[in-house]
Amino acid sequence: MTLKSSFSWKEHLLASPAVAVAVFCVGLLGCTGLGVAVVTTLIAKGGATVDVTGVSSQLIKSDRVKWSFNVKSTSRDRSSGARSQQQQLEKALLFLRSNDIPDGDVFVKVLYVNPNIQRNPESGQETLTGWSFSQEIVVVSDEVDKVAEVSRQSSDLISSGVDARFKMPEYTFSGISDKRVELLKGATSNAKERAEAIASTGNLSLGRMTNVGTAVFQVTTPGSSSAGGGGVYDTGTIDKEISAVMSVSFRLN
Repeated sequence: MTLKSSFSWKEHLLASPAVAVAVFCVGLLGCTGLGVAVVTTLIAKGGATVDVTGVSSQLIKSDRVKWSFNVKSTSRDRSSGARSQQQQLEKALLFLRSNDIPDGDVFVKVLYVNPNIQRNPESGQETLTGWSFSQEIVVVSDEVDKVAEVSRQSSDLISSGVDARFKMPEYTFSGISDKRVELLKGATSNAKERAEAIASTGNLSLGRMTNVGTAVFQVTTPGSSSAGGGGVYDTGTIDKEISAVMSVSFRLN
């Protein structure tokens, strides 16, 4: 005579020790209150792994700045226009010198000259009405604070009659490569601390590291919540926060 079990397939499944471990770990996520993403997966030998996200950050100050602007002018005559453009350029360079920007930090790019053409919409005839001149000046310096202050006084150059179109200064940090090594170590240690906290809460021990994800580095304004899968590099501020975020998996014993 064949006896039928009084337990449903769902009850047999829930009675499995392996499933019990999975249920415990998922429940642990809801009650620990830790701000990490934890995913438990059963492995062949009945164990489980815990996936955590490690974070490490440092405050840094930019040690390099690039600031550029274009000096523009127009003229009906090409020759006189070129002379006028040169005068405007000299005023711009004098403005930088008077604010203690060394000539060695200043780079003057090639002069662009373009004809101004007016087209008659009815006949299609084109008439030369004058010339436009544009020349870029680039300041590259390690005197970050000084260049930042001069950039805030740029309206003085416009007030002198120079048609200057300014760009925002770009602040960078030259020691990024060295900082990345430090931050990788910090993010790994942080991930381990978080995993140990989760394991200890459930009376489990932390085993070996089983997987390390690709680290994402970000350079942002201090305290910024900016995030990007491919990383972020903010050049708009002198003071920055550099951080590394990486996922790490550990075995649970």
